[in-house]
Amino acid sequence: MRNRQGLTFIDVVVSIGIIGILFVGIFATYSSILDVINNSERRGAAASVLNRQIEIIRNLPYTEVGTVGGVPSGIIPPEQSVQASGLTFVIKTTVRNIDDPYDGTLGGNPNDTAPADYKLAELEVGCSTCGNFVPLILTTTVAPKNLEAASNDGSI
Repeated sequence: MRNRQGLTFIDVVVSIGIIGILFVGIFATYSSILDVINNSERRGAAASVLNRQIEIIRNLPYTEVGTVGGVPSGIIPPEQSVQASGLTFVIKTTVRNIDDPYDGTLGGNPNDTAPADYKLAELEVGCSTCGNFVPLILTTTVAPKNLEAASNDGSI
């Protein structure tokens, strides 16, 4: 037999397959890194939108903190669209009166005749145009100074 030097067709096909698998792995890693960066930019923009909305709520007079047509009623739309960083975010707002058990509860012992001690505002931001976007939720309490000072029920 003669000593042959060089590659056979099978050697070339196997080599191309191994190189192809390596390049697909590198491309998948690069693609997932870009996806993580894009998601983090989207979440940063969503957090900025939430912080801006929370500051708006905290700067409202206490009597106006509430949703339009909701209980408690106020001037905040229950759902609104906001543009930020070239994306459209939808903010859903829920505001509730909270009866803090510290000074009694309505119908409890002691009975609290002024059960609306403070308000709890919950904001949820979503992005329907962003792929794989997990909604962000932010909750804050809003209480005026001396809420129960006008009655003898105590103050928190």
